[in-house]
Amino acid sequence: MELSEKRKTVIIIAALAVVGLLSLFVISGFASSEESFPGTYAALDQKRTTVTELMGVTAASSAAISLLPGDAGTPIAEQLADLSGYFMFILGAICLEKWMVTITGMLAFKILIPAACLILILGKLFFGDTWRSVGIKLICFALMMFAIVPASIVVTEKIDASYEASMEQMIEDTRNDTEKIQAAAEDEDANAIEKFVKKVKGGVSGQLDKFENTLNRMTESIAVLIVTSCVIPVAVIVFFIWLIKLLTGVSIQIPNMRISKMAWRKRPGLD
Repeated sequence: MELSEKRKTVIIIAALAVVGLLSLFVISGFASSEESFPGTYAALDQKRTTVTELMGVTAASSAAISLLPGDAGTPIAEQLADLSGYFMFILGAICLEKWMVTITGMLAFKILIPAACLILILGKLFFGDTWRSVGIKLICFALMMFAIVPASIVVTEKIDASYEASMEQMIEDTRNDTEKIQAAAEDEDANAIEKFVKKVKGGVSGQLDKFENTLNRMTESIAVLIVTSCVIPVAVIVFFIWLIKLLTGVSIQIPNMRISKMAWRKRPGLD
């Protein structure tokens, strides 16, 4: 090996060592800290607040409908109560996204990139292009994994913004209707609910129409939240998997867990 080539190798190894150490001791702390991503966490916190408010309003509406005279509102009350399961699922997805920001930052910069730099150094010294290729692919994978949640937030922000005013208005209207019925129910007069219903436009049927409209709008809100909290992040993951395969040639596949019929038949005691 010529002197200039040796010097070049030493420089490359030193640079890789510096990158690995910086990633391990400096960048990993930044990438795994909530304070480093105020925009991402603010967007997720706002979405979580909206979902929590929707859960509370839905539960209160279901309880308020049950106070109305007769049983005509029972189906609507039951359907509103059933929506709580969807809101819990969406809330879990939002919490998972928040955890993934710091977890992927730690995995990417504290484990994968330092390991990739070590692999590149060993490849440069002993093993050649094969290890070099593995190290580069590992770095690409780590960076793309770290970018999944911030990228999905960027995509969903415009959708959330377009529906935010509508959701807030729906929450306010539903809360007002619910509070009026609850206030009437707390009146000492035993017939306060019936008197209240007679005063409002449309009577019981008018109130039920309002809550049926609330049910429809809640269902639409759930659809939007599922798209922004679940579908788009999954789509971003699929896109990055495709991009990783395109750039590095790494194919990420789910293992085939099926057992062939022939293998099953050959197992002892199953003939």
